[in-house]
Amino acid sequence: MFGLLKIRKELVGKRIRLIQMDDDPKTNPIQPNTMGTIVFVDDMGYYGVDWDNGRSLSVIPEEDKFEIM
Repeated sequence: MFGLLKIRKELVGKRIRLIQMDDDPKTNPIQPNTMGTIVFVDDMGYYGVDWDNGRSLSVIPEEDKFEIM
């Protein structure tokens, strides 16, 4: 639990660049190289992101590829 609190404190507000999201194309995943801001880290450890294209969608650290700026 304390590890998650530390992650939240360190990541919220940071910028992120998506490299690849392996979602089904029918679900309209975020496109590669899209930038966003991490707005929360949930209890599962997923990073909630407000993307610069106006969308909000979480990234899953174990599945999606991204870069924290």
